Amino acid sequence: MKNDYLCPYCRGNLKVDNNIVIAVRTQNEQRGLLLLSPKLGNYRCHKNDSLTFSDGERLESFCPMCHSNLKAINVNSNLAEVIMVDEQGDEYAIFFSEIVGEHSTYKIKDHDIESFGDDAEDYINYFGS
Repeated sequence: MKNDYLCPYCRGNLKVDNNIVIAVRTQNEQRGLLLLSPKLGNYRCHKNDSLTFSDGERLESFCPMCHSNLKAINVNSNLAEVIMVDEQGDEYAIFFSEIVGEHSTYKIKDHDIESFGDDAEDYINYFGS
């Protein structure tokens, strides 16, 4: 998969090898890096063992380069946003849940919405569907 993932603020490339790198802060102020799968709908996540969080906890996601908060404030405070650029150079807004254990991801271009994950129905109405 040759898609790239960019910060919507600095447009820095978040993809390294076969991972999307996101900086996070937990509710109890722990900070760390998450390595996420670039395959939409795959919720694999790698982290340092010392970074702990529980299902249902809200994380804050940040760009590891410019440190901008990736929260999708204009859509829903539980979602973060990055940009995906596919092999043809087309750009998509990618929204994903910041709630640990919640599997909700959305790929959006214009009015076309693709949803992924068991919990995708939880936020689909925020995109005008």
